Amino acid sequence: MRTAVFKSANDLVGCLRHQAAERIDAAYQPKLGEVFKGQEPLGVQGNLGHFELGRDYSQDAGKSQGHHPADAALGWEVGYTPAWAKLMRLAGVDETTYLKAERHLEQTDGITVSGRQIQRVIQRVGGAAQPWQERPTQPGDGPRCDAPTMDVSADGTGVPMVSEELAGRKGKQADGKAKTRQAYLGRVFTQHRVDEKGRPARDWESTTSVSGFMPVDEFGPILRQEAHRRGYGTAAKVVVLIDGANRLGNMATINFNGCIQMVDFYHALEHAGLVLDALIGKTHPD
Repeated sequence: MRTAVFKSANDLVGCLRHQAAERIDAAYQPKLGEVFKGQEPLGVQGNLGHFELGRDYSQDAGKSQGHHPADAALGWEVGYTPAWAKLMRLAGVDETTYLKAERHLEQTDGITVSGRQIQRVIQRVGGAAQPWQERPTQPGDGPRCDAPTMDVSADGTGVPMVSEELAGRKGKQADGKAKTRQAYLGRVFTQHRVDEKGRPARDWESTTSVSGFMPVDEFGPILRQEAHRRGYGTAAKVVVLIDGANRLGNMATINFNGCIQMVDFYHALEHAGLVLDALIGKTHPD
């Protein structure tokens, strides 16, 4: 029944996307030296199914590769609609392997896509996302921060990697080799209120994130730039939430000088657990 219902909807979407591609191609103004090379077919996979259409292909004189104006305008990622590519990226990030992501999508969304294709889309989008999140801020970037508190959180962790990604890296193994690469994740969000227990409550959909495989002294300025885009310069109070380690503490002091440094709730409990273990032992009923 699902397949039958989706077929009619998919036929309609395919027809509308074909008309949109024709309008985009008709309105496209080629750049100087760009040559029209004709139409090329494309199979597009979306949430409702698969459809075929044709779109124009243009190529710069003297270059071996060209582009399809309709692909960029409609946001297709290697033959997937934006909505379907987003689901693929979410599944690939949430699951521990691309094979599990493939099975998850098949079971929950009813459309089959290989783990290799999920990996391909993630790498394609990730390659463009990394320089975008590292872009430098300009004077006046971002809105004013009207929240009583802006929070900036940061943490680092080791991410398991395949052997070719670890070549030449020092690690904690007995042979000196590494099994992981250090990654840092930072988030910026705001707080206007507290919950029923008086605890700070994060504003809905106020979180933006930056991340990267880089030393902490390179990551700190990237996180500061994101805070500036969120109105860091106009915030009434800025709290930096970290795990209490010297490395991140120094990063906060250098990049968020004068702000309040605080151990985040998770790591505070972790440290408290170590103290209680030392005082009364793990087997104590309390």
